Amino acid sequence: MIFKVRPDTDRLAQDAYEAYARAVENKSVKGDDLSPWADLTRPVQNAWKLAAEAVRHRVEFNA
Repeated sequence: MIFKVRPDTDRLAQDAYEAYARAVENKSVKGDDLSPWADLTRPVQNAWKLAAEAVRHRVEFNA
């Protein structure tokens, strides 16, 4: 049996946020600099984690 290693939600969320930041040249829609992942508030990090889990669910369960 082959087991797939799943990245944890925290890692997926951080990777997604950092990819987003690069895609928008590290600027918010208002033109402000985006904070590094470690400086985001817990609610903002949790929102990215929820988004990452939603994508994981869509990919894994094709829902």
